[in-house]
Amino acid sequence: MNILWFRRDLRIADNESVAGATAQNALVLPCFIIDPWFYEWADVGKARVRFLFESLENLNRNLRSVGSRLYLFEGNSSNILPEVTRQLMEQGHKPQLYFNRDVQVEYGIERDRTIVTFYQQLNLDYHIGLNNFLQTDDCDRDQWFNEYYTYVRQTPHPTPTRINTPQTTFNLPQLTFTELKQKYSAFYETGRVYFKAGETQAQATLNSFLTKRFYGYHWRLSKPWLAQQKATSHLSPHLTFGTISVRNVYQRTKARVAELTNDPKAEFSLKAFRDRLRWHDSFTQRLYFHPEIAHTNRYPEFDEYYRADELTQQQQELFYAWQEGVTGFPMVDASMRQLKKMGWMNFRMRAMCATFLTINCGISWHHGARHYMNCLIDGDLAIDNWQWQMQAGITNPLSDTFRIYNPNKNIEEKDSDLRFIYHWIPELLGYGLPEILQGKYIEHGSYVPPILDWSKTRLVNGKIISDIRKRVRERLIVEGGEEYENAIATKTAVAKHLESKDKQYQQFKDKEAIL
Repeated sequence: MNILWFRRDLRIADNESVAGATAQNALVLPCFIIDPWFYEWADVGKARVRFLFESLENLNRNLRSVGSRLYLFEGNSSNILPEVTRQLMEQGHKPQLYFNRDVQVEYGIERDRTIVTFYQQLNLDYHIGLNNFLQTDDCDRDQWFNEYYTYVRQTPHPTPTRINTPQTTFNLPQLTFTELKQKYSAFYETGRVYFKAGETQAQATLNSFLTKRFYGYHWRLSKPWLAQQKATSHLSPHLTFGTISVRNVYQRTKARVAELTNDPKAEFSLKAFRDRLRWHDSFTQRLYFHPEIAHTNRYPEFDEYYRADELTQQQQELFYAWQEGVTGFPMVDASMRQLKKMGWMNFRMRAMCATFLTINCGISWHHGARHYMNCLIDGDLAIDNWQWQMQAGITNPLSDTFRIYNPNKNIEEKDSDLRFIYHWIPELLGYGLPEILQGKYIEHGSYVPPILDWSKTRLVNGKIISDIRKRVRERLIVEGGEEYENAIATKTAVAKHLESKDKQYQQFKDKEAIL
């Protein structure tokens, strides 16, 4: 009996563990464990739990279509899985365990270590596969780029047409899907569902993106209103829970490019999209080798400024205004209201709101990162917390400068027709772009005045961060020597490459504007 343990790989297509466990018509027990850690975790919100549960329902339907079913156990994974194994052994089986490596938090790392140790002690076989690309050898990090493309170009794992799952009983806490909905009904009380879950929906979302929605992706992804209207793929929650594989998305995208002859703009858009897929996996890779970055400043010099300490009364007021979208900065507030309602916003607005909280409000990234993870339906610790450090000015200290987004400038550049702002801040209906940029609405309507002086806080707090970055840079120069010089050379080459791409982007945007 092969135990097929699903985690954040909730699909049967291109799933290494599914393919391995079901080979040669073996007996298979597909299971998922409703572990209290996940829904009691401080960094998880209702929308993400609901997406998980609905993905499990779809997985069960897909398993039933090939003659199987999903066993839902309930309890601590480190206790439940060994007990499932023991009870199967008592029934005369010699279980083998199949699961895919998951990279997220310390709990998961320790959980997997406990399970592997248990199987080793009983001299039982276990097989750890890859959900998506992950380089597990610490010695060959320089080869990541090449190995990534080798992986995504490989033939996907076969989808089983039949899975042999006999009826088996266990003396363990189990749930039917009806019982799951009843017991955890609070997680289904999220209002409108903006992102439908499950492997079936993931494929449908990819199909609709590749049919038409990808046109102009390379510039539309930064426009919050267009992104809300599905100018981006909207696959991020599916990638987070593994209802679709990056390899499947990559190869389908390449196939679509092959169909688009003499359409360089479309090809360019899909190339930009594939670059984002690689970017996604690179964050998972970073967290695998450095799990501490989820909660620890990348450089210790920043510990004096960015800490997870309890907020002061003044900071609490600023933080609350930021969370609720009542800062008096329209682009920030519209984005934060979107986050609260949809559980999602596009990357540009995530970055802008992060710099506003950390630089302008002077609040540690730890608090903002937790709020994002509480709200985001696609919350991924590997991306979220590292990006928060990046937007807070912590990362890349070899650069003399770091970016602080100007909310008003983003209105001009990303929402000049005000459709996004009008949608989320109806208090500003009737005001035009010049009036909003000049603050004519202040004290003349129901919308709140600004909670701070953006220019002043940018200058004062920005200098604090710049000074810390300078100290980090000086230390790295002393410690790095030749390594530092190589890093500078690499950074220069990357900067030139990005500058070239930016020019290409602008050329396409200019053509779009003319059309």
